[in-house]
Amino acid sequence: MQKQLIISIGTGRSGSASLSSFLSEQKKMLVLHEGRLEKEKIRKLIKWENDEEELFKWIEYLLNYNDDIKFIGDTGMYFLPYIDLIIKKYNNVKIIGLEREKNEVVNSFLKKTDGRNHWYSHNGNEWKLDQRWDPCFPKYQIKDKRKAIEKYYDNYIETTNNLKIKYPDNIKIWKLSDFNNTKTKNEILDFISYDNNRIIEKEFKKNTKMKSQRELILNKIKEWFSA
Repeated sequence: MQKQLIISIGTGRSGSASLSSFLSEQKKMLVLHEGRLEKEKIRKLIKWENDEEELFKWIEYLLNYNDDIKFIGDTGMYFLPYIDLIIKKYNNVKIIGLEREKNEVVNSFLKKTDGRNHWYSHNGNEWKLDQRWDPCFPKYQIKDKRKAIEKYYDNYIETTNNLKIKYPDNIKIWKLSDFNNTKTKNEILDFISYDNNRIIEKEFKKNTKMKSQRELILNKIKEWFSA
């Protein structure tokens, strides 16, 4: 069986880690999350612009990685600008993703990137320069960080919707709110033509436990100070 290439896209902060975890739980399948290959101690990110050479080197590396794996792929918001090129080279690629509500994505990014701004070209005076992640996002001439992220979200969803219309056989996106339904999980596996036994009963919520623990600690601190 020839390997099935899977590319998972999305704005980020949209359930992509949970989706990767769900897919990688399936037999003979491995879908990385933002280029992290733990076993090989590799972390490969792709720049938002002008990184075609590295992109295709990375995809070829994945397609040649571990012959026992029959479904292989990666997740990253930065794949979006290259979708046309990816489909042109790999006609049978399946591009999937989850879509989260705009305000939830924006607020999550604001918390996650406190002190940094990936959506605006800057010299490091107002925000910390991030050599790893800054190149992975588009830049806007909008100094208000919230508004820049909102613009990013709108552009991302619009581009994704246009690509879905253009390539209906290659691209399908689901709502994050529906992700842990058995029906949705089966739809995702059907779309990528996964024909082995399926692990769909358990919930896949990556990082939720850590977030809950942080919130519990913060709430406990607030209780101490208000006592």
